[in-house]
Amino acid sequence: MSREAVLGVAAGSTGSRSLLRRMNSLGVLRAVAAGPRTLRALAAESGLSRTAVDAIVGDLVGLGWIESVEGEPGTRVGRPAGAWGLRRGLGHLLSLDVGANRVHAVVADLAGEVAGRRSTTLQESLGADDRIVASVATADDLLAELGLGRGDLWVVVVGSPGAVSGEGRVLHFGGTGMPGWTGLDLRQRFGAELDAAVVVEGDVALGAQAELTYGAARGHRDVVYLHCGARTSGASVVDGRVHRGVHGAAGIVGEMPELKWAELDERYGSSVLPEPRPTREQIFAAARAGDPAAVAAVEEFADDLATGAAALTLAIDPELLVVGGGSTPGADVFLPRFEATLRAICPLPPTVVVSELGADAVARGGISVAVDQLASTLEAAVRERGAFPGPQETARLLAAR
Repeated sequence: MSREAVLGVAAGSTGSRSLLRRMNSLGVLRAVAAGPRTLRALAAESGLSRTAVDAIVGDLVGLGWIESVEGEPGTRVGRPAGAWGLRRGLGHLLSLDVGANRVHAVVADLAGEVAGRRSTTLQESLGADDRIVASVATADDLLAELGLGRGDLWVVVVGSPGAVSGEGRVLHFGGTGMPGWTGLDLRQRFGAELDAAVVVEGDVALGAQAELTYGAARGHRDVVYLHCGARTSGASVVDGRVHRGVHGAAGIVGEMPELKWAELDERYGSSVLPEPRPTREQIFAAARAGDPAAVAAVEEFADDLATGAAALTLAIDPELLVVGGGSTPGADVFLPRFEATLRAICPLPPTVVVSELGADAVARGGISVAVDQLASTLEAAVRERGAFPGPQETARLLAAR
């Protein structure tokens, strides 16, 4: 649920007291979703009278949205003021990051606060049907751990590698493994298993969304995000929104063989590294210790990564470039060379920062999308319906989208 408390519609454009009441109810609900609020705080934040807020709170309690919670102690002597918060157990959001080597699940409440997470390792050779079964089983295990079930879910967001259409079909996957994945209608497949609204998005786009909502890109309007791990790809934030493109393929510049991104994680430094090839972590550690071969390998890695980053940078002229993905623990080793190469190519380079979201990034981006899905559903209901919807009605509206 969006943390903003104002619905984007002009109050005076309708003259409808009923619409204004629904708008104010949504504003109060959003404020409470951000954390428990007293009536005094709600009145101060909304600009409404204490009497009006009291009436709206009564409506939201009656509908089943909010409940009384223990207030925060104040500076005055006596018992703390009563506060109102989202009703416990009201509903939950699930985000699944389904990749070639693992599935990572995150469950959050309707405000986007993470309740738990769980990962399962997968083999690249695992077929599409078994991969979906393993993903749902991971979700079930996490839900059980939290004392929840599938019926508690309102929105499920699935992150997939490759280009994903707006309808949830995988149009292209250029990586290795994941046989049978291209062409799947993931919205239909996961929707058949999970009784909730299902949204499917590209994993790199979700990583960018996480940075925009929770991470280094907060407050920025134009950003390039690099997802640098077992696969390397990118996404762009333009005017404060993650840019999808017509086919959901914006940012997959790694498909250009000249950029050497397709096999970047497996190939850099091949001419200088010993056999069998050390792991990524071993290469970074050796470079950190000054090993000449490892240093040369990391420089090659940084140059190739920066060349693709420059292509994205020159296309949108961002203010910020965020480096994320599984390679970020080695950023202290490769970032100086990466920035130098980027500056050599781009006449006006952006500020470069390293993501702090780690392996959670894609799944957290899914939670952000789920929160936005709930917010837009409530906004539509406020505009189009004659009464503010209750939780069960809202869940049905979500599933019908």
